[in-house]
Amino acid sequence: MPARGGRRKILLISSSHRRPDGSVARVGRYWTSGLTLVHLEALTPPDFTCELVDDFMDEPPLDTDADLVGITAMGLQIGRAYRLADAYRSRGLPVVMGGEWVSLNPEQALEHCDAIVKGEAEYAWPELLADVQRGGFRKRVYQGEKLHDLRGLPVVDLDHLPLWRPELMRERVYREYYFQFPLYVTRGCPFRCDYCCITQFHDGTYRKRPIAEVLRDLEAIRAKGSRNVLFMDDNPVADRRYAKELFRSMIPKSMRWCSQCTIQIAEDEELLDLAAKSGCFLLSIGFETIKQSNLDGINKPWAQAREYARLIRLLRRRGIQVVALIMIGLDDDHPADFDRTLEFLIRQKVPLAKFHLPIPYPGTPFYDRMEKEGRILTRDWDRYHYGSAVIRPKRMTPEMAEQKFWATYRDFFSMRSILRRFFPPSPRNLKIQMHYLTANLIFRKMQQAGKHPYLY
Repeated sequence: MPARGGRRKILLISSSHRRPDGSVARVGRYWTSGLTLVHLEALTPPDFTCELVDDFMDEPPLDTDADLVGITAMGLQIGRAYRLADAYRSRGLPVVMGGEWVSLNPEQALEHCDAIVKGEAEYAWPELLADVQRGGFRKRVYQGEKLHDLRGLPVVDLDHLPLWRPELMRERVYREYYFQFPLYVTRGCPFRCDYCCITQFHDGTYRKRPIAEVLRDLEAIRAKGSRNVLFMDDNPVADRRYAKELFRSMIPKSMRWCSQCTIQIAEDEELLDLAAKSGCFLLSIGFETIKQSNLDGINKPWAQAREYARLIRLLRRRGIQVVALIMIGLDDDHPADFDRTLEFLIRQKVPLAKFHLPIPYPGTPFYDRMEKEGRILTRDWDRYHYGSAVIRPKRMTPEMAEQKFWATYRDFFSMRSILRRFFPPSPRNLKIQMHYLTANLIFRKMQQAGKHPYLY
């Protein structure tokens, strides 16, 4: 692998996905940016130079002077990622892939690339690049012998975030509400929900970054003219003592932050108060279903459906907006349960919801069970998106599940639903509520134009 210009060049790509019409999903602006590419860049020794491309905004260059191509993808993006990998290999370029899907399905991925990084990158990526410097891959699967303790992670270059558009920072809405700078605080999750790939990817561990290093990164974001942060964590409050200490330390920083989270944050009112005081304005929470039998069936018995309404009220009282992540069409769901779920979300004044038909992520216990029961309908990975019935439901046909899915989305963004969910507004964080009211109206317009609000 010859060096060019004194340093070898790596083309790092974060894959997009295909729309239902077969085109590649692209946007001109997006509300956040992934951290994977800039983190890999920070882990790369100075003997290399990196070009970062997010396929969601820019077409990756097939005619490239790169010496190595690295591609990352998750979930729905994997089909597009495999096609990109095939295209670069056909041009004689070595390709390495990584991410959750690739790590859980290494043999499948190796049909499309020369090597993979399995699991986390902190130790595996430098080892792979050292082999590249010595002439080529020594093996096809690179995996660190241990997990990083998250102390002293290299500082990423925020200016290289692929989806951040600094020229838009002079727009007040973009600067103050729209773009959320990404930041990791913890890794992993202590729970073992059947459908989730996170436990397998992080070897069942849960680790936390030193709070001083998190605060340093928050200062770097403030230096870019923003107060808005997205914690990229899967469960930032699993260690409540750590979370409370972090939130106390954040209060003087006057940041605004959002995150994915479990509903457990609302079970501890001290923790919830500290989250609100530290600037939490929105949480994406995996409720999954309002039926306890469904929660038990996906190994999530610690979530108590009967408590959901009370806990949502506690969040609303503190001005924290909720994005409800809902799987409809689970094994104990009848068609009428789609309507009951919709009415529950409206009554609880949930500002946004992401509905999913159940998707068996290859490498998870849920996928293994669906395969054993003969219920997987397709392995066309482009169909593994929110609204596609890729498994056979127990209590309805696949066609009925898809019909009810789209009807539920349509009714959630109906004007009647929007008015019921946003009025009268909660007295806390009124400006943020109006921002999400606007988002609902935009999503309603997208739906009326036949576009899925989260698939673009």
